Amino acid sequence: MFDQIFGKNTFIGVDIGTSSIKVVELRVSEGKPMLSNYAFLTLGEEMLGKGDNNSEYFYAVLPRLLKKIFKKAKFSGRDVFVALPSFSGLITLIDFPEMASADMEQAIRFEAQKHIPTSLDEVVINWEIVGKKQIRAGESALQVLLIAASKDKVLKYENLIKMAGLNLKSISLETFPIVRSLIGNDPGNFVLVDIGARVCNVILVEKGIIKINRSINAGGADMTKTIAKSMNIDSERASALKRSAEENFFAPNSAINFFTLELITGEVDRIIKAYAKDNEGQKIDGIVLSGGTSGMTGITDYFFSRLKVKTIVGDPLSRIKCDTLLEPVISNLRSDFSICIGLALSGVDSYLKAKNKVK
Repeated sequence: MFDQIFGKNTFIGVDIGTSSIKVVELRVSEGKPMLSNYAFLTLGEEMLGKGDNNSEYFYAVLPRLLKKIFKKAKFSGRDVFVALPSFSGLITLIDFPEMASADMEQAIRFEAQKHIPTSLDEVVINWEIVGKKQIRAGESALQVLLIAASKDKVLKYENLIKMAGLNLKSISLETFPIVRSLIGNDPGNFVLVDIGARVCNVILVEKGIIKINRSINAGGADMTKTIAKSMNIDSERASALKRSAEENFFAPNSAINFFTLELITGEVDRIIKAYAKDNEGQKIDGIVLSGGTSGMTGITDYFFSRLKVKTIVGDPLSRIKCDTLLEPVISNLRSDFSICIGLALSGVDSYLKAKNKVK
C-alpha cells in the first residue's frame, strides 16, 4: 500500500557543494532509516569558486555530473531532496506578541521587510512558531523562525535538477538538514560549526530549535592554501595532508597558523557570549564540528583550547543503520555527508509519519 502511495521507501539526498557533490540513499528497514547507497565526487580545482552565478557551469557541467553519478552508482530512484547553500537565504528568530492566527501571516510579512534586504516579491518566505519567550511576569511573546530564500536561486536549482533528469521532491536551506542529521531533537544547547570549502556556517541550536545562524566567508579551501604556502607544496598534496590522520597541524610544535580558524572561533565565541547574555542561566553543552575540515587531526582540541567548551566531530551515521558492506568505506567520509543524510532523513520522517497516521 505504501509503495503505491509514496513510491518505494527509498529517499535520496543531494548535496551540491563548492568542492564536491555528495549523494546518499536511505531506505526504511524495520521502521528505521538505513544507508543503502552513496556517491562522492570531488570537483576539480578549476571548478572551485564558480558557484551558481556561472550559468555555463550550473546548467551544463553540473547536470552532466549528476547524470554520471546516478548512472555509475546505480541509485534505485530519481526523486531527490536538495539543499540550497545557507548563504542563499535568511534564517532569523523573531519575537511577536501573542495574536490570533488569522493576523499572524500579515504581521510576519510586515516584520520580514525589516530583515530582508530586497522586495518580498523576490523571495520565498516560510515561518514556524517554535516556542514562547517570557518577557516579564504574566507576559510572553511567540518565537517565530523566519526562513526566506531567493526565488531566483530556488528556480535555478529546480531547473538544474530537471536538466539532470531527476525529480525534485523538496528543497531547503542546508542549515536544516545538517541540524537534523547531527543534533535532531537531542536535549541541550549546541553550536554546530559546519566548515565547508568556501563558507562556514555557525548554527546555535537550543533543544532542537535553531536560534542563531551565521555564515562566514572562510572555509577549508583557505586552510588548504595556508598549508600549501607554508610547506611550499601544491594544493593537491596539501589537501591530502590535511585529511591525513598522522599529520597534526595543531600540535604545539606546528609552525602553521590558521587565520581562517581564528576567524571562525572568534565568531563562535561572540555567538556564545551573546546567547549567554540574552538567555540568563543557559549554557552551551557542546560544539559539534562538520564538513571535510572537521576530520583534521587535533581540530577538536584546537576548538576546546580557544572556547573552553567540549567539542566533538558530528557523526551523521549515528542516527541511521548502515549496510555492513558500506560502513568501512564511508566511515572515512562520514563528516562530508551530514547535509545529504539530513536531506534524505526528511523524506524518511515524512514517510514514517504518514505511515503511522494511516495505522
